[in-house]
This record gives sequence, structure tokens and C-alpha cells, in this order.
Amino acid sequence: MRRTKEHYLDLIAMTMAGMAAEEVFLGGHDDGVAGADGSDLFEATKTAIALERSYGMGEKLASYGDLRRRHIEGLGHVDPALLARVDSILQEQFDRAKNILLRYREACTVLADGLASRLELSGQVVLDALDSQG
Repeated sequence: MRRTKEHYLDLIAMTMAGMAAEEVFLGGHDDGVAGADGSDLFEATKTAIALERSYGMGEKLASYGDLRRRHIEGLGHVDPALLARVDSILQEQFDRAKNILLRYREACTVLADGLASRLELSGQVVLDALDSQG
């Protein structure tokens, strides 16, 4: 399956949504969404680096190839401008996720309450909540 730049930006926004939700609903995020390998921010960063320097969908076309074979920590030394571009992508997608949450804040609160009491929600319940606020 071939993926577009928009696909990867959507993926980054979705990955950053947990961190954005903590900002919107709790006033700030904790270190659970950031810092460690596998954290939301780490995974979003890897995707942004791949977008910029592996898939040819960034400001430059040169590719570092399959980033699974490289140590991400060293890429900033190879391409110092890369970190600024990656940070810009992350910030834009973080802001995008926050704006979506702010737009549907009331529905998110209703859904969170429903999820806490029932432990699961159907897709239709989620769609109905979003549609009612729409």
C-alpha cells in the first residue's frame, strides 16, 4: 500500500493526540507521552524524520534510506537543519490535534464519562457524540 504525505501527517497528528488531550483537559502533559523509546512523542518524531529524510516528502529529496537501520540520535549531527524541520512538523500536528480536541471538547468529555462507566464504546456512540456537537 502506498502512502502520501497527508497520510503521514495524519499519523503524526493522531500519535500526538494523547499529548494534546493532556494539554487540553489537564493543562499540561506528563513524561508518559514523551521521552522514552516507544512514547507517543518518540514515535511521532520517528515518523516526521522518515517523512523528511527517508520518503522524499520534506524540504529535501535526499534519503537516508530505511531509518530502522540507523540510530536516530545521530541524525541531528548529520543534518542539523533536520531537527528544526522535524520540530516544525511536530508542532503543527500537535496544534492540529489540539484544535480538533478543542472543537469537540464537549463530545470528548461525554465520551470519556461514558467510557469510564461502561469500559467500552461502540463506534456509533462516538460518531453520534461527534455529530451532536458538529
